[in-house]
Amino acid sequence: MNSVNIIGRLTRDPELKRLDEGRSLCTFTLAVDDVHSKEDRADFLRVSVFGNPGELCEKYLRKGFLAGVTGRLRTDTYTDAEGVVRYPVKVVAENVRFLQWPERAAGEGAQRPASERKKAAKEA
Repeated sequence: MNSVNIIGRLTRDPELKRLDEGRSLCTFTLAVDDVHSKEDRADFLRVSVFGNPGELCEKYLRKGFLAGVTGRLRTDTYTDAEGVVRYPVKVVAENVRFLQWPERAAGEGAQRPASERKKAAKEA
């Protein structure tokens, strides 16, 4: 079984690329707190999201936002400039949850999640 669930904060804005076959690929890094460490420590995990979900991530997620990712681990291989073989691990996302809704989305007329709409209605 190859399954991973993580929650973390984006370390920078997501990047969207168009692949040769016409699909889109969004990449970002999540800082995931290590709750078992006695020190303040985080793991930094690269996340790849393909297709329309990736486009939504690029549109709505920003540096510092909290996101949850469900997916699988993938190991790539490359040789760096010094000739050392590297094996970076990344998460290929199957599902991304926006756990912190961006305020800018509301200003653009985007639909907010139901829980946010109910909260806003109570405050009004």
